[in-house]
Amino acid sequence: MTSESRTLPIRLAPLPGESLDSWMEALAHRSMVDFREILIGLGLHDRHLGLIPDHTLFLLPEEAERAAAASGVPVDQLHAMTLRQYDQHAVVLHAERRSVIRMQLWGRSGSRYCPECLRERDGRWLLRWRLPWVFACTRHGRLLAHDCPGCGHRPRHGRISVFRDTFPDQCSTALKRSGPFCRTNLSQAPTVLIPEDSPVLAAQQWIDSLLSKIEQGEVSGLKLRNIFEDLRALASWFLRRTEPGDFQAYGEYIEELCQSHQNDGQFSPNPAAVAAGSLTRAIEILRHPTLDRSVAVIRDLLGRDAESLDIMTPGAVHKKWRKHSTELQQTVWRAMDTKLSTIERLRYRSCTPQPRPPQRSDKITATRARRIPQLLWRSWTVRLLPEAGRRIISLRPALSVALLLPGWSLRRFDPLIRMLHDQEHPDVYYALSKLTRNNGEALTVLCFIADYLDDDQCPIDYARRRTTISTDLLPTKTWVDICADTNTPPGAEVRELVMRRYLYQRLTGNHHRQAPGALQVTTPAEEALLAAVPFTLTASLLEALDEYAVGYLRAKGIEEEPPVWEPPAHLGMRLPLSQEADDVQVQQAHRLICEGIRPALAATQLGVPLDYLRFIFESQPPRSRAAAAGREGSSSHTRLAAARSRRRSQKELTEEFLRREYLTRRKSIEQIGAETRLPSSIIRERLQRTGFLTLRHPGRNPIDEAWLREQYLHHARSLADIAGELGMSSTHVGRRALAMGIELRPRGGHHAVSPALLEKVPLFLRPALTDQRCWGRLLRFREAMQHRTIAEAAHCLGARQAVLSAQITRLERDLGTALYVRARPGGSLRPTQVGCEVLEALAAIEVPRK
Repeated sequence: MTSESRTLPIRLAPLPGESLDSWMEALAHRSMVDFREILIGLGLHDRHLGLIPDHTLFLLPEEAERAAAASGVPVDQLHAMTLRQYDQHAVVLHAERRSVIRMQLWGRSGSRYCPECLRERDGRWLLRWRLPWVFACTRHGRLLAHDCPGCGHRPRHGRISVFRDTFPDQCSTALKRSGPFCRTNLSQAPTVLIPEDSPVLAAQQWIDSLLSKIEQGEVSGLKLRNIFEDLRALASWFLRRTEPGDFQAYGEYIEELCQSHQNDGQFSPNPAAVAAGSLTRAIEILRHPTLDRSVAVIRDLLGRDAESLDIMTPGAVHKKWRKHSTELQQTVWRAMDTKLSTIERLRYRSCTPQPRPPQRSDKITATRARRIPQLLWRSWTVRLLPEAGRRIISLRPALSVALLLPGWSLRRFDPLIRMLHDQEHPDVYYALSKLTRNNGEALTVLCFIADYLDDDQCPIDYARRRTTISTDLLPTKTWVDICADTNTPPGAEVRELVMRRYLYQRLTGNHHRQAPGALQVTTPAEEALLAAVPFTLTASLLEALDEYAVGYLRAKGIEEEPPVWEPPAHLGMRLPLSQEADDVQVQQAHRLICEGIRPALAATQLGVPLDYLRFIFESQPPRSRAAAAGREGSSSHTRLAAARSRRRSQKELTEEFLRREYLTRRKSIEQIGAETRLPSSIIRERLQRTGFLTLRHPGRNPIDEAWLREQYLHHARSLADIAGELGMSSTHVGRRALAMGIELRPRGGHHAVSPALLEKVPLFLRPALTDQRCWGRLLRFREAMQHRTIAEAAHCLGARQAVLSAQITRLERDLGTALYVRARPGGSLRPTQVGCEVLEALAAIEVPRK
């Protein structure tokens, strides 16, 4: 090659989009020399070398410099006329061999062409025609020609002859080695017309837009190679598994050639019609990968690959398609969804619009576990398993574990169970089978919730609460104060314990059998009491409990966390119970429960699951149970009245007040109680707390003799009255009085029966007249004998069954005989002979009503 380059005597500007070899041919034709002379003039050929590389693939930097100096065409423009600009985007070039790698991106040699474009451009060839992705001319609406109609060879394919002197629009293929050229006029080659509304033209336009971005250097942030890799993979798959009718929508010609194509799709097909059919189908999927139609097409292809699919796992898909785009992998996973096990569907999220492989690290799963309660949120359990029924309590822990499966790297449950449960071993397999059997969308919603939690949108750290909240939750005094403030009957100690357990479960989401200490539920009866708590809630009570919970959590160092939280309902829009209950349904639920209808029966009448009814009462509790039932409220509950009194005593029985009234003015506890209308027990408790009771009566059981004589003898107070003030028993005060030499008055006072009435009472009945309550017991016995059972009688009398039974037993003990025969199944109460005599005696006398 000469060391000095001369400028060409004739210069010719390249046309837009023209390939380098086309420009050099046009320059040779214009200069009236053969192709070899142009190569030598541009510094691209050494006279002493026989082999000539295909410079249209790429130019070396020094080659481009020499050609630019000789032709006056800028170096950048010369490089733009080669396939170098498409390298690693739409083709892959071999730098050493100076060739296209056919095994990647459907690389091919030679060029397709548009005859009409050749006529309009005086035989000038476009560079894009060399790409495997260009199969149609969008300007003229025709498929490109792929071979010479004269010799049948692919144009511009094979070794380059430097001695050719053909016109640019003629076929330059040598018919024989060192023989004549074909010289067929390619501008007259026949091609197939494509309808304007054909998807084939739309597909070519979409590809052209990608190629334009490459040519303009707008490839930053675009994974164009992945797109073309996806196109190649899908197009070859379509060709490999083609069936009649697959390409019918693109025309009979394309359908016929695609069906007769024998290539397995590994290499780029030469006929433009075959490329058009396969690439158009591939583009339809790539442009809309999330559409169900695209998923159905891939599922159909997988069905044709049934033999290989049986041994293909989701992990194998990820390995096989790892060089392809995430969108294509997601489409394949979605198509495989119906063939996968439930565990794999969750791990790969194949049931969602955006499947993805499990993460290699378990850090995300461990973090998510801190945001999940041991018992799945009640509302979401009902939405996911509306027909679970009584087994829902056993399914809630299993569903919490299932919520950890999306993205989990293993196929085993044990590590996930240990993240949430210390003792329980929920049956996750059974829960998953229920999910897939009852609701096809449940797995999708589980994945949505998992993604929502992974996005750090859960404000509660349940793992911290599981280790922080303990048995010091909701002390008795706090519970009584809350009841007094909210007009709620405190109930007995059992009620208090149940509410403490309920609040613990509400705050931690823990399984009731894994709670600490006394908060743990161990029997079915305790489970039933805990399950009934939501139906006893009111809006004010729940608000007060949550307000207390906020303070409790802050005291434990847990700040800026709400007491309770659940994922938003919009995540389950696909589920039957995705919507919140409307106002009418809520009011009906409140009315039924507050009227005394059993919750199970109320749920049946409303047509909702029982646990969904619990969710209604937890999320929208009634203002008050009396108002929900349409009646006025009642405050006759003994413990509620005591709670209110205790609440009022905190405000009225101040230390200053007690010092003045009790120590200075020497008022008795009863006097203070009468003035303040507070129980003596509460006043005595406040005095003991302040220490004033000890100041006034120092020592162990202190009794001043002069004071006792004055109170008992001069003021005529009873021993019981004095004992009540001193906090002692009347028996002890009587013994101390006798020890002091004080003569006790004979016992007397009010009689249970007046002397006049006593004469009317038969002798056998008089042993029952022991105290002021005796007539009440007799009247209740008479009322009870009018009913079938003791339970029915207690209900009508408004009393507890145990209390009524105890009163009748007291009568039987006083009279020394049984008064009635217990009812057998199907029978009713029946008085004994003595019982009948008692009833006759009560009918004969006028019983006083106390």
